[in-house]
Amino acid sequence: MNRSPAPAPAAFVPAPAPARRHRARPQPPSEERLRRRLAAALLGAGALAATLLTSVQPAAPPAPDREPGHASSDLAQ
Repeated sequence: MNRSPAPAPAAFVPAPAPARRHRARPQPPSEERLRRRLAAALLGAGALAATLLTSVQPAAPPAPDREPGHASSDLAQ
């Protein structure tokens, strides 16, 4: 089998350094993005409030001389 000789290696030439590009000032968020952020914040705040409000225990147990489900009168308080 007849093979052709391998090509001679090319001389090492370093790649040119990339030109530094000017970075534009960041644009303010669009109105749609602001609305989505507000909706997410309100949803998170609502979920946190619901969690805190449903996990609150009563300050004191019912009085021992009263039935637990029985409502007391306004005069007794």
